[in-house]
Amino acid sequence: MNRIDTVIILAGGAGTRLWPASTPTQPKQFMDPGTGTILIEDTILRAHALDPKYGVVIVTHVDHVRPLQEAIGKLEPDLQARISIICEPAARNTAPAIACAVGHLGKHEDLQTFLVMPADHIVTPVDSFTRDVARAVGIAKEGYIVTFGIQPESPETGYGYIERGTELDGGYTVASFREKPTRTTAGEYLSKGTFFWNSGMFVFSRMAFTDELATHAPDIHSALCSGSASGDARITLVEQESGHVPVYAPESSQAYASLPSISIDYAVMERARHAAVVPASFSWNDVGSWDEIAALHDSDIRPQPGGPATVTVESARSFVLSDLPVAVCGVDDVIVVVKNGAVLVCRRGKSQLVKQAAAELAASPPDRNSPTSEGLL
Repeated sequence: MNRIDTVIILAGGAGTRLWPASTPTQPKQFMDPGTGTILIEDTILRAHALDPKYGVVIVTHVDHVRPLQEAIGKLEPDLQARISIICEPAARNTAPAIACAVGHLGKHEDLQTFLVMPADHIVTPVDSFTRDVARAVGIAKEGYIVTFGIQPESPETGYGYIERGTELDGGYTVASFREKPTRTTAGEYLSKGTFFWNSGMFVFSRMAFTDELATHAPDIHSALCSGSASGDARITLVEQESGHVPVYAPESSQAYASLPSISIDYAVMERARHAAVVPASFSWNDVGSWDEIAALHDSDIRPQPGGPATVTVESARSFVLSDLPVAVCGVDDVIVVVKNGAVLVCRRGKSQLVKQAAAELAASPPDRNSPTSEGLL
């Protein structure tokens, strides 16, 4: 079986679509969606199931190093020993984050293959995921940057799409990447049967990634991955005072903050000369909205989070996640979340509005006479 050399976990998201459970200080990746474990912990365990030769590196914002260390501290010591952290002084999106990790790991000359995955997705079962990663590694060794395509179940407008091209051993070339479509266009993609949802996970060799990055995002490449002798052009990482896992940060915070803020999709994937897709055999959910979390619990035999503190009377298809006792009476299809001193109530199917609501609340001056005003920010 093709073994991955290292796993890069991206843990820098803000998760505003899951307000109020996800906050600036405790964003989505540190949230338990009702499964009993937080998302970053599940992701780390999934990464270790691959037995990566050089372990796992987690890229996060400097403000989230402490909660990340706390989460890692709950793992078995042998797992902790295989983890390191890169902390970004400023959020610059996924392209600089990935390049920073790849450049930093360049000291291992025989480290050739990387898996990149977000910290806040649900992927099951692990054995299917492991097999698909092995297939992707085989294709990556042929010079492709490989992503995982999720078979669409509906004309979803919240995901990017991947159009498959010619068949490869274990996957397909990528004919095109498509941005989040309208519902009509998404329906057309679904009917054609040649499109996948973009999972946001990637497998590549060091050479394939750095070559594409140098071609399409030379400023990021020269700053983070270049072997150039001009010391001020390359952003190096230095080890910080840390706890049970090593923590590295850019030597120059200002230089890192000056990098363009751009996603790996825009910077590289949509223009890559050699991109491939492996159809996922695993189940995937990006936990991107309260509707998705509610749907997870609809199909789960376990009780909804909230347990005995949640009462529904003449209320169907309602989802409650609360720190306090909640009763939902006489209304159907509602989502109620009471977390961090704030309350969300919305109709199922409308949770895409939560991000807007969270932004408006954050922009509004807090009422200092309100006992819960701090929980809104």
